[in-house]
Amino acid sequence: MVLTPFLATTGSKIAASIESKRGLIGASKEDVANAKDYVVVAGFGRVGQSVCELLDARLIRYMAFDMSPAKVIEARNRGLSVFFGDACRPEVLKAAGIKNPKAVVVTLDDKDGASRAVNALRREYPTIQIFVRAKDAKHQKMLQLGGATAIVPELLESSLLLGGAVLLSYGTPIEEVNSLIEEARKKTLMDAGLDVSGLAGYSGNEIADKKKEEKKQKENET
Repeated sequence: MVLTPFLATTGSKIAASIESKRGLIGASKEDVANAKDYVVVAGFGRVGQSVCELLDARLIRYMAFDMSPAKVIEARNRGLSVFFGDACRPEVLKAAGIKNPKAVVVTLDDKDGASRAVNALRREYPTIQIFVRAKDAKHQKMLQLGGATAIVPELLESSLLLGGAVLLSYGTPIEEVNSLIEEARKKTLMDAGLDVSGLAGYSGNEIADKKKEEKKQKENET
């Protein structure tokens, strides 16, 4: 257990050395030849994958990075732009040919890691938009102080909200964003084996308005 921090630090140094000498692992020349105006997604777990699916739906180019070789290999076999590396380190993005990303989405499920990522990215790219997954209100304030331009509290649908925020920053009409989020929400429920037929015609806003109306009626009755 005592060796864990040492091994983690050593591993990071080795990875940095490999990346600086060999370039971006898993990327071909074609992958990095025109890496301009890309959205960078740091982490290709559940949240990162949902964000990338929303970007794909609008044909917005992205490059996703993950530190899990298994996830990267699986994604590459599906033809996705996912690479091995730590996107929270600017030198990795430079190795990928990304000099000025359009935006960076940090989906890390680690408070300290997310804060370090925001600080490093903001120092290197002072003008880009950084969307970060926050765990709670306190973490949200810390990330804002670190220079994040959009913060989303850690909620059940954080991935959909993060993806929607990125789409809005691209000028996508809010009606279309809501529609994409609703479809993604239904797909998630269907994959879980739930019946979503009763959700037809209902958006998150409509459900919220209905609850407010029901609450108001109860107050009037009392």
